[in-house]
Amino acid sequence: MQVWRFAAGWQGRTILAGAGAMLLALLLQAALSVAWAQEGVLLTVTDAAGNTRSFDRAALETLPQQSFTTTTIWTDGVLSFSGPPLRVVLAAAGIKGGRVELAALNDYVVELDLAETTETVPIIATRQNGQAFDVRENGPLWVLYPYDSTPDFQTEPVYASSVWQIVAVRALVP
Repeated sequence: MQVWRFAAGWQGRTILAGAGAMLLALLLQAALSVAWAQEGVLLTVTDAAGNTRSFDRAALETLPQQSFTTTTIWTDGVLSFSGPPLRVVLAAAGIKGGRVELAALNDYVVELDLAETTETVPIIATRQNGQAFDVRENGPLWVLYPYDSTPDFQTEPVYASSVWQIVAVRALVP
């Protein structure tokens, strides 16, 4: 039986090399995630019949857009947001009313009655201060209201439906 003996220096280099490889893998995964989010499907919408429509950034940005500046309870300072209204996106997928389920990247899910929305609010923000934004900035898509425009948008139900990193919307069967 052969016994291997290693000097502390060799073990230290092995641990360092392993940590370096892990860091490289994490950085590569993060870079690929950002690239996927910018180039691939960002949002999947499913109607009550189970039909699915997928939207990438280009598809969302061809829809009518709304813009506003507002503060949020999650960010610092006044920010500008733009993107298509939620109702416009849903109509493009065949959903005209009723209740929907909004789902985020982190598995957060909330129900929203579309009767509580308007033709222009909320939006699915695709841009913050004119730039596409990523997961670290609560993107690449974020359901947002112009919170500063009225106290009606400064309520717990509105905050709960302000889903950042939204990835899916599903129509609920009545």
